Amino acid sequence: MALAIDLSQASTILSFISSIAPIALIFTAFFVILQLRQTAKLIAAQIRQTQSNVAFSVVEKITHESFARRRSRMYENVKKYSHVNWQGFDDTTDDFETRNFAHTYELLGQLVKDKIVDLATLERALRLTVVYDWDMYAPFAKHFMERHNLDVNPWETFEWLAEETRKFYAGAN
Repeated sequence: MALAIDLSQASTILSFISSIAPIALIFTAFFVILQLRQTAKLIAAQIRQTQSNVAFSVVEKITHESFARRRSRMYENVKKYSHVNWQGFDDTTDDFETRNFAHTYELLGQLVKDKIVDLATLERALRLTVVYDWDMYAPFAKHFMERHNLDVNPWETFEWLAEETRKFYAGAN
């Protein structure tokens, strides 16, 4: 008789559990969805923070006095050596400084293409500086490509950034 009561009670308990299990499952799913949404919001906030940090780092780099000096040296080098058909330029410190300067814009363009920095924000921050710098740099890029028999511009992202900025300001007028 004691066994019958135990089985009867067990049956009642199991029946009760089976009736609330779907409700518990629904609540569990609801809480999992809320947790996933919260996690997605946190990740989005971290991405925005990282993008802001990168943007501030870019601004610091572009506004730092060393960038102005490097920019000036690039302008001087291109003017000086393009007038003498690049004689005495290749593989010199002037050559390497000129190439190195372009890598700043190459990196900025890549950050835009990778959606780490917003193109419109960069265009407004740099204004036409990137366009002027590409226009000055383009003769060297052409010389470098001819010298090394290249079909692809090693600074194509710099050029792309300049052309996108040119379009941005042409449309603004």
